Amino acid sequence: MAGAERILILEDDAIYARTLAETLSPLGEARFTSYPERVPEIIAEFHPTLLIVDYNLNHPTLNGIKATKLVRQNSASSFLPVLLLSGEDDMAVIEEAYKSGIDDYVLKPVIPRFLIAKIENLLFQTRKKLNAQALSGLPGNAAIETEFYLRLQKKKPFSAAYTDLDNFKPFNDEKGVKKGDDAIQCVARILYELRAEVPRDQLFVGHIGGDDFFMLGSQTRIRAATKRLHKLFAAESAAFFSDEENKAGYYRGTDRQGQICSFPLLTISTAILENITRTHVADFQTLAEIAAVAKKNAKKSATRMTQVNIAELPKSEAAANLFKAEEGRAKKNRTRGMRKTK
Repeated sequence: MAGAERILILEDDAIYARTLAETLSPLGEARFTSYPERVPEIIAEFHPTLLIVDYNLNHPTLNGIKATKLVRQNSASSFLPVLLLSGEDDMAVIEEAYKSGIDDYVLKPVIPRFLIAKIENLLFQTRKKLNAQALSGLPGNAAIETEFYLRLQKKKPFSAAYTDLDNFKPFNDEKGVKKGDDAIQCVARILYELRAEVPRDQLFVGHIGGDDFFMLGSQTRIRAATKRLHKLFAAESAAFFSDEENKAGYYRGTDRQGQICSFPLLTISTAILENITRTHVADFQTLAEIAAVAKKNAKKSATRMTQVNIAELPKSEAAANLFKAEEGRAKKNRTRGMRKTK
């Protein structure tokens, strides 16, 4: 059975690319192109989990290294792992390749078992680093929290959005886990596309787990992304139900007591938290707690959205002190090694 990976190969030798794609078929689906300028377009449509680039491309201006630089400059592919294939056993070339943003390289001629082992290790290390959620491929808890602290340190107000699916558990129980996964992947795909449209510093998207998602970015981007997410999901989620169910606005199922009842169709709710600064929210746990309460209010709203101005909330002295304490502990650890602190 083929794996779940999606591999894009940039190679100007079509025969070699087809052979390579067949070699990698146990890992999943592989596509190839000989046009570097088409790579961003294919990435947006194919959503590859790995890009393989040949160093010696028959192109008037772009070799594999220059093509990799273009991929890294695109927000939609900034996290995409890149493997370089090269017949150049030259340290200067290899050094330049790593500087361009590749994650690993393999010298030609390629040994199939060695290449597959390299790819599996590269994908494992990449996902470990990003703590990506397997179902969605989006950055997970650790990456979201890291992004939060990076933005906090910039001392510039930013916004966050906490989104989840409404009535997901009965849907997952009644329609089946596969459809439940499809619904989660639908949200993830929309978020991925929204992030691809703007620079990463303006919009970061992550998957907390289950049907919970998080966004971080500027106030303008978060508001716009939330509105589009709700609109696009409302349109795409119709595919999870029959025409009759969509027309009625509900579907029939069995509750926990074994009684036949009606369940609402899937919708999403989002809490938007604005004007986040270190002064008012000093740690991620505090932000998560505020977001959880705000999301409950969003579910009661007709629009399934609510906005909270963090600057108008009572300042949490405990949170501020916690942030300072964490900084102090980190500084002591850097200067005193692994000494245990009380």
